[in-house]
Amino acid sequence: MTAGHHLVIITGANRGFGASVARTYLESSEASAVSYVLVGRNQDGLKSVLDTLKQTGASSNIAVEGLVVANVDLADTNLLDANLARIQEAAKQLRDESIQSKNVIAKSVLVNNAGSLGDLSKTAKEFTWQETRTYLDFNIVSFVGLCSTFLQDTLAAFPKEQYPEHKTVVISVSSLLAVQPFSNWGLYAAGKAARDRFLGVIALEEKGNNVKTLNYAPGPLDNEMQADVRATLGDKEQLEIYDGMHKSGSLVNMDDSSRKLVVLLKKDEFVSGGHVDFYDV
Repeated sequence: MTAGHHLVIITGANRGFGASVARTYLESSEASAVSYVLVGRNQDGLKSVLDTLKQTGASSNIAVEGLVVANVDLADTNLLDANLARIQEAAKQLRDESIQSKNVIAKSVLVNNAGSLGDLSKTAKEFTWQETRTYLDFNIVSFVGLCSTFLQDTLAAFPKEQYPEHKTVVISVSSLLAVQPFSNWGLYAAGKAARDRFLGVIALEEKGNNVKTLNYAPGPLDNEMQADVRATLGDKEQLEIYDGMHKSGSLVNMDDSSRKLVVLLKKDEFVSGGHVDFYDV
């Protein structure tokens, strides 16, 4: 376990599972201080999440700082360099402040939560190369860019020789679709599988630098994305299953799932580069 000051960067943090991870990290990790970089499209939503985190921190005797990086569209590659630079600058500011305050960051965490479903009404033979490229720009290209810049900056700021106890963790919010195919999920499954494998490569390359990676499948969450699945999925058999889970209340509560993720990080016993499902924890 790593106590002390943590830097936590979360994409898609203004609502849903990203906001849930931000909350439960504060409640369930062992950190005595948390500095957040909350990334997303909606500025008001991000500010609301950060305000709640600060209030929770104050009542729990945990120091909370944070910056929001709003109006970020990771699907737009024309703006990707600028958006990555904004995220980098926010993280740098919080790192610099931690050094100045003598409460140096002990653990740096990147949670790649932002992503999209793709058109679930289509089968693989119906996808055009144009929509495929758009999908991969958002779900793979921006993901690789963010992971790469995060690792470059973190390892430069906390070289192992000077900060031998500092830990770095890169997380991808994954899916069962990364390891098991289902009809109508062609783009989504391809994207999640690629992300899983990319973090597996990072785990091998950076194991000597106190870097670990984790692909966490949160289960069928009770959220807006799952509502979109039920509204658009073209496979009737799967649709009946999801409708049944929704009606019976057996979809996974977001806070229950995010809490399992945070406990995994706290125990630090997971295999770096591996894939862990909500139902396996």
